[in-house]
Amino acid sequence: MLLYLSMLDTQEEKDKFTEVYEQYRQFCWYVAYQLLLDAHLAEDAVQEAFLALTRHLDKIENVDSSKTKKFLMTIVKSKAIDILRKNRVETCSSEDYGQELADPSSDLLDQYITKENYDYLISCILELDEAYRVVFEYKYLHQMSDAEIAELLDITPKLANVRFYRARKKLQEMLEKEVAGRAGKR
Repeated sequence: MLLYLSMLDTQEEKDKFTEVYEQYRQFCWYVAYQLLLDAHLAEDAVQEAFLALTRHLDKIENVDSSKTKKFLMTIVKSKAIDILRKNRVETCSSEDYGQELADPSSDLLDQYITKENYDYLISCILELDEAYRVVFEYKYLHQMSDAEIAELLDITPKLANVRFYRARKKLQEMLEKEVAGRAGKR
């Protein structure tokens, strides 16, 4: 923790960081562990998240707010996904992920949310730019509205909607290429 504190300028920042760290460290580890299913990798994700927090501490107004908890969850999930991407380890449960991603509209994306296509879909999601991936995850996994996503990411609701649309479009393109590639192999 001394490393983190040495990166902060004022005593007020150090006190706020210490309070956030002590209050949410275990929560962040739990969130990371749910994605990584490895205690050491989860700890790495938490360390990366708190390192990132030193650069964004100004976004935390009230340590005890749900906004702070969601903000930290965003950071730690992003760091855990980065670790997954680096290691190319997909450890989430396919049944859980498939159920959470389900969307009532019928298109190619929905057709890919099946057990046999799960791994490819996850790899496509992980290849999205971080800005798009995070909005996509909030929308599908957490069923958050554009306004909630915008508040959490400190962007406008319109931008959240645009990022979601672009993420979905990019996934559609990736999946169409895969389908065309499979059709060509037959």
